[in-house]
Amino acid sequence: MTSIRDFLMSPEIGRVPSSKVPLNAQEETRFEGLAEESVMIDVHQHPFVLPEAMDRFIDFLRTNRYHWGFEAVKHGGWSTVTTSNVFGALQNATEMSFVEYDDVTLEVGMMLADVAAQPDVVRVGNADEIMAAKQSGNIGFLPTLEHLPIGNRLERVDQLHAMGVRLSGITYNRKNYIGDGMYERNPGGLSEFGIEVIHRMNDIGMAIDLSHASTPTVMDTIEFSKTPVVFSHNASYTLRPNKRTRKDEELKACADKGGLVCITAVPNALSDDPEQDIECVLDHYDYMVTLVGVDHVGVGTDTVIGDHMMFQHYMLGRDLNEMPAPYLNGLESPADGTNIIRGLIRRGHSDEDIKKIVGGNALDFFRRVLS
Repeated sequence: MTSIRDFLMSPEIGRVPSSKVPLNAQEETRFEGLAEESVMIDVHQHPFVLPEAMDRFIDFLRTNRYHWGFEAVKHGGWSTVTTSNVFGALQNATEMSFVEYDDVTLEVGMMLADVAAQPDVVRVGNADEIMAAKQSGNIGFLPTLEHLPIGNRLERVDQLHAMGVRLSGITYNRKNYIGDGMYERNPGGLSEFGIEVIHRMNDIGMAIDLSHASTPTVMDTIEFSKTPVVFSHNASYTLRPNKRTRKDEELKACADKGGLVCITAVPNALSDDPEQDIECVLDHYDYMVTLVGVDHVGVGTDTVIGDHMMFQHYMLGRDLNEMPAPYLNGLESPADGTNIIRGLIRRGHSDEDIKKIVGGNALDFFRRVLS
């Protein structure tokens, strides 16, 4: 029987060469202060350590014993990261949109057990707990889901909340009982059941993530939700027109209702350069600050610990020829987190604005939405 001992895991730090944004002496001093003072929050991260042999990923998942990147998260300077749980459920699903509820909750439960065993990592569920973790020198893990695998059972929203889940996408790329994903051929908006789900999430204090929803589902959700919503890992369609980026009207509608827009750092998502680096991500931060205002911009890297490109190839069916860069230099994994601060300094953002972008805005969003 295969066990986790049969797999060599990816290194959490230094898997590939990943450069720091260069700063002058004055900027280095600013960076040191900001890295110490900032409450750094990644609103969509996968702190999941991949095996090196990604062609055996399904075999690895079936061991039902996973590694979480506590070392990488600490090295990256994060105060709190979200967990975006879903990977374990892929052992029984051919499409991430259709993962099973029991498989996802099994992964969440295993992760929380591992978190509880760490001496300097704590589960967090709201802004006060994030701040308490920061002040006590602990790292916060905030349980979240890539999307809600609840089928047509509304009570599962409450069950997930009881487990500690405080943020979730409502769809992945395909249609479900709630609404439509962004890859549907003829995308529609929220179903009647979907409106019930949105209101239930509002009532119990679970944040709504629209990152993979179709445009009609996005606009419906912004209209029907009683609280602000989040694009937890997206980018600008204007700068990078493709199916996974968001048009200005969607982004502004989210911000106009008090929501948050967080920038992804998935390799090859924002650039076709074989030598792509953090600069393509910083372009979207600059654009978003101008478009929606600095108070509505946050971090949502969508990074993993391991070979993200091979994960996309084996698990999401992407052609390797469509992915010219093996990784995104400077923001390759959670271990590169503080490089975002360095990049924002180099791009000319003020200390106050940088603190907002790297975590202050997420903290404010959580104060208003989570319970």
